[in-house]
Amino acid sequence: MSKLICPHCGTSTSFSPIMLKGRGVLAEDLDSDQIHYREVALPAFIDEVYMIVQRPCYAILACQDCGTWFVAAEHYGEWTAVYPIPHKPTAEEVPEPIRGELEEANLCFAIEAYIGSLLVCKTALIAMQRQQEVSNLKELKDKGIISKGLYKQADEVRLWANMVGHEDSPEAVTKEDCEQLLTYLEALLNAVYVEPKRLAKLAQKREKLKKK
Repeated sequence: MSKLICPHCGTSTSFSPIMLKGRGVLAEDLDSDQIHYREVALPAFIDEVYMIVQRPCYAILACQDCGTWFVAAEHYGEWTAVYPIPHKPTAEEVPEPIRGELEEANLCFAIEAYIGSLLVCKTALIAMQRQQEVSNLKELKDKGIISKGLYKQADEVRLWANMVGHEDSPEAVTKEDCEQLLTYLEALLNAVYVEPKRLAKLAQKREKLKKK
């Protein structure tokens, strides 16, 4: 189980079994090898998971790094987190509501709702423009906040989101399309919010070290 990624903190660490399916057997009463042959006792609010993953072996686990609980499923010898749905976290430097919108776009991507993911990407773009007090992406480029390359990438996200939002029956957006566009949006937000703050912190630290 050490190869599992915690869906809460995103780290790969050791995990402690909490409960196994059947008769509410406590994990502490079993050897680690037995976990592979028992199913997990799942609360009613995630019963639907059974229909999605064809009843693999389940375990409720606790991450030894952050201490939170999550549900993992074993299928053909491989364990993966299934609840909460794992998705890519957003850098803390990105402000709200933009941060929450990017996380929602990544969550849509994780459940293969690619059109929904792109529509939320557009919402994040609009929120960023308001926060930066500009009316469009071109103004960010003209002010020197983003490069010409980043402007083209961000504008492609906008154009795709407009297409899927306004076409009556848009063609299916592939996983690869959505993943690339999400990468463009993340690069834009990194340039606008993340890297300037991290650079400023490094400069402040360097100045403090010089004074010492």
